[in-house]
Amino acid sequence: MEYIIHLLILISIYLILAQGFNLVFGLGLLFNLSHVASYALGAYTTALLSVDYTLPWYLTLPASMLIAGLFALLIGAISIRLTNDYFAIGTLAFSSVVSALLINWKSITRGVLGIPGIPRPEISSFDLYTNTNFALFSWSLAILCLVVFYLIFRSPLARALKSQSQNELAAQSLGQHTSRTRLIAFIISSLSAGLAGGLFAYYMSYIDPSSFMLNEMIFVLTICVFGRPGSFWGANASTVFLVLLPEALRFFSLPSNILGPMRQLLYALILFFVVYRNRRFLFPIKRNI
Repeated sequence: MEYIIHLLILISIYLILAQGFNLVFGLGLLFNLSHVASYALGAYTTALLSVDYTLPWYLTLPASMLIAGLFALLIGAISIRLTNDYFAIGTLAFSSVVSALLINWKSITRGVLGIPGIPRPEISSFDLYTNTNFALFSWSLAILCLVVFYLIFRSPLARALKSQSQNELAAQSLGQHTSRTRLIAFIISSLSAGLAGGLFAYYMSYIDPSSFMLNEMIFVLTICVFGRPGSFWGANASTVFLVLLPEALRFFSLPSNILGPMRQLLYALILFFVVYRNRRFLFPIKRNI
């Protein structure tokens, strides 16, 4: 039972993280490789404020979202005017800078040793140190975020993102401010990643830079592509499916040094197959409004 609850908590965190990426990549076709950096900033902000300053969760989680949002504002002001491959390379560069800071700024982040002893949130007599109660807490926030994203995906912002991704010149001729639209979506996406990072830090009670490497970005990308980019319900379904999929490998008697690479190989094969199948959507030859 504890194992099932553990998986439910991971699903709630990845739902928030994946929908944020789906907004930018799925609707706007912006290959944002700094999404995992926002996730890391949210986790480290929650960890540092909880451990060093003993702030409550209702301050640490908004602070995590704020820091991630400011990060998005910074890189968005620089990278948002870039398009296609250049945008991906620019955001990857910023993600690499964040990774380097997490490893080398030891006076703040503790480097590769990470930050242990992160206390769980306290809500009156509601004990969140039990995973069952923490699952209720994380799913409450996840459902709230999903409702917000559902409304966003049906809003004029979503339609503007989709139109400018298909034909930016046509969208501009209709009076759309494409750079501002992208920046707003970019900030919303980063805010959700910061919240997911804060929940991850609270749940694991320990974080280090290895949890926020490129393989985590690849997993989120796989979720979005597998569920069809821009599909709200598709991203939800693929999150559940891909979080649970590698757990089936645990039923095989495989050594631990083989089990880890097998998971990454499985994700890689799924990503290759889905990208090949959806290549006309992901890499359209001619885009129409």
